Amino acid sequence: MNKDGLLKYNIDVQPVAMVLVTVGLSLLPFFVAMPVWFLVPYFVLVIFAKSFIPFAQHNHAHLAIFNSKALNHVFDVFLTQCTGYPTALWELHHTRGHHRNFLTPELDVARIIDLKTGQVMSRWRYALNGNMTIHRDSIQIGKEEGRQGRKPLLAKLYGEIAVQTAITLALLAWHPWLALTFFVIPNTFNSFMIWWESYPHHLGVPTTSLYDASVTIESRSYNLQTLNLGHHTAHHEKPTLHWSLLPARTEAIRSRIPEMCVHEEYSRSSKVQLAETRRKSEQRLPREKAAPYTL
Repeated sequence: MNKDGLLKYNIDVQPVAMVLVTVGLSLLPFFVAMPVWFLVPYFVLVIFAKSFIPFAQHNHAHLAIFNSKALNHVFDVFLTQCTGYPTALWELHHTRGHHRNFLTPELDVARIIDLKTGQVMSRWRYALNGNMTIHRDSIQIGKEEGRQGRKPLLAKLYGEIAVQTAITLALLAWHPWLALTFFVIPNTFNSFMIWWESYPHHLGVPTTSLYDASVTIESRSYNLQTLNLGHHTAHHEKPTLHWSLLPARTEAIRSRIPEMCVHEEYSRSSKVQLAETRRKSEQRLPREKAAPYTL
């Protein structure tokens, strides 16, 4: 860890570059005239690029990338242009509301369980419900944090929302349909996908302890794309551990994680993942440990 450099960890030049390039791609049509036919594949490219940014924002919310507070605030603005979510939402809803309570569904604001029925929500309902309640829940968490004398994140959230609103209005005034095409629509889609992709992280596992409450995915390609989000149990054990160190932590605690909670590959289908978890639970088949992926 660098205490005097620009970045706390030099490897974070990768997500920083990724964010800057993505914002640049989103703004390019405002400065360079493009034929209408070209804007369609370009729109797909921007959507694709923005789909990787939530992983960077997630890690940044747990452990700020820069040593400078000012640079972290500036980076928050850039991240929000890619995900539609202010970083303070992650800090309140995810790091406080979820990480502190993931073993207690009635307190976990990101739970997949419907408290009224005791059943697991559908993936669609989970994603829609999450998007509709994240601001409300984050504000409630922020107020409670304030009452307890903790870090005043609520003011940060209000400030980031104000900045994001101002930027969005400015882009809409500059060029309405380009703003809609490359910022409003992609960011709305991305905020939905954040919940969609979060759904399987705690699906079908016992949730009786820290080590059996998450699905760990060892796929090297998945962890490359998600900045090691697959090392989910290690991440819940040490939420502020830098993402590049999570594979080693997974290896250190591997014997404590039940086989059913470890998958070699990632499936975009939550049904396939759930079936794999159940198969491992019922059969307890031995598996060949995948080589850890390090960056």
